[in-house]
Amino acid sequence: MIRRASAFVLDFDHTLFDTDRFFWVDLRAAFARWAIDAVQWETSYAEVWPMGYSLEKHLDVLARKGGVTDAAIEAMRRTLHESFGNLREYVFADVEPFLGGLQAAQIPCFLVSFGDPMWQATKVTRSGLVPFFREIFFTGRVQSKAEVVESLAGRFPQLTVVDNDPRELDLIKASRPHVETLWMSRVPPDALAGGDAALRERFREARNFATLPAEFPHRRVSTLDEVPL
Repeated sequence: MIRRASAFVLDFDHTLFDTDRFFWVDLRAAFARWAIDAVQWETSYAEVWPMGYSLEKHLDVLARKGGVTDAAIEAMRRTLHESFGNLREYVFADVEPFLGGLQAAQIPCFLVSFGDPMWQATKVTRSGLVPFFREIFFTGRVQSKAEVVESLAGRFPQLTVVDNDPRELDLIKASRPHVETLWMSRVPPDALAGGDAALRERFREARNFATLPAEFPHRRVSTLDEVPL
């Protein structure tokens, strides 16, 4: 049984924020007018991701490799600012009620997110979630969230961490066995095993995280409604 948390540590992408719909569906569709080669878009994305993804880095790689013109890149930046200035629609429906419940119960909540700090800060700010968190941590190094949890562990007798990446949770559990780790997967079963290509694409990245092996047992949840305060 999960013990009552004295503080929560939450991941952002795929846990609170519908990153696949934002990036792989809507943003990509908005950029379709520039006819970026799909293979080049994906290979350049894969090149940037381990360094802490940002759209600016991605566009820089595309420009360097001749995938898009300078004029197209500037137009994409304008589109990002004008069409995606408010990202509240990509916040999962259960997020604000859950965070509001934490506030009402006076349970501190921290956000930790992997990616380029400026890019992640833009998404978090435009999502409207900043006021819910006592502190926000951004890390550009793969599998470094455990360091943030370690820094918080001395301040709170009990932590509950919710993340969609079991590798991050494994590192946390290895160093802090008493931290409660919840493995979030927003992916419906049909998107994992079904033959609907469009549905599988809709959960493009989240599907990969949902099927990774885990070294330690983590409680599996599909919504924040399943997370006890």
